[in-house]
Amino acid sequence: MPVFSAAEAALNYRLEGARGDWLVLVHEIGGSLETWTAVVPALARRFRVLRYDQRGAGGSARIAGDFRIETQVDDLRALITQVAASPCHIAGVAIGAAIAVRLAATELELVKSLVLACPAPGVSAARIDYLEQRAAGVERDGMAAVAENSLANSYPEELREPEIFRAYRERFLANHPRSYAAINRGFARFDATPDLARLRCPALVLAGTKDRLRPPDFVRGVAAQIPGANYAEIESGHIMPVQKPDAMIEAMLEFYDSQAGATAAKTP
Repeated sequence: MPVFSAAEAALNYRLEGARGDWLVLVHEIGGSLETWTAVVPALARRFRVLRYDQRGAGGSARIAGDFRIETQVDDLRALITQVAASPCHIAGVAIGAAIAVRLAATELELVKSLVLACPAPGVSAARIDYLEQRAAGVERDGMAAVAENSLANSYPEELREPEIFRAYRERFLANHPRSYAAINRGFARFDATPDLARLRCPALVLAGTKDRLRPPDFVRGVAAQIPGANYAEIESGHIMPVQKPDAMIEAMLEFYDSQAGATAAKTP
């Protein structure tokens, strides 16, 4: 797997597909580039797909000390600029969607479109305390201390196909506790909500009807803040690319087809 160096941090990434526009996939807290494995084959037939382990996740560099989610945004900007070297479509899930929103709002020419699945642009006051407790728990007792509670919220029982869930749980448990804690604390201080109204690229916002963390009413409100955004619901929990990949692929391809059609209609 190739490695990209961003601000002295090595980031693992993977490229699939040999033609078309670039599509960059951004995973959730506790996830890795493997979150997107089930959706990549279909997307790679149309795009050059770039997915990566965020700093502190998967095989990328660990995090030491205080951390800001803005660093993840800077990493994504550098990865696109130096690996893709052209404007990209971006799809993100949960905090990955928030990272994509911040980049798209500040780099209007770099992002061609957004797909935001179960977006988590910010954190409520009550949730800040929870994130601090979760960070302290993993620092003290390791990932196993928070796994069951975290997965109960993000991965509903009725969606747990045994082999797929087992693999996801193992990847979650493999997170480095200090890195995971640092990302949680960084998330508690991050808010991309004001960026939503600043977006100017086409956007598809996807809600999971079984998502306990960001339920449809919340996600519908996110979509309402984005000028011209499309909104759709999928029978999924919070980790949509893992839990309902086929439905997510269908929604994404329909969105990209509609954008291609709109572009063709404007061409004289």
